[in-house]
Amino acid sequence: MVKRNINKVKRTYRRASGFLGNSKMLNNPYFIGGVAGAIKNIINGKPAIDINNIQTRITQPNAKNPLLLLILGIVMNNTALKSIGAFDIIDPPTTTDEENIEEDLSDEEVDKLANEIIANTDDNIQEEKIYIHK
Repeated sequence: MVKRNINKVKRTYRRASGFLGNSKMLNNPYFIGGVAGAIKNIINGKPAIDINNIQTRITQPNAKNPLLLLILGIVMNNTALKSIGAFDIIDPPTTTDEENIEEDLSDEEVDKLANEIIANTDDNIQEEKIYIHK
């Protein structure tokens, strides 16, 4: 009877440690980065994984491509860079206010706004004089 209970406890412990403690899935940097990105998207009210957004960001040949960090992590065999790269692939970058303004306004309105900003900065420039007192 005691031996049977000991075996049940051992089996339960092995199952629990395999799922949470020594799980290969939780040690996988790609899984951790992807899940963290999906959780952040859910918290921000976005869909967990937006395939169309990921496809457009990955296919752009520029320095903002999220595959660069992932490839760098694979080449350097660095698990932190691998998980950061997976996180960047899943989580889209946040847009700044300047990008939103440019998307909402036409080209003529953007030019007028830029000219107004330049005119305002020219008017506010004052010459600074340095006085040396002896």
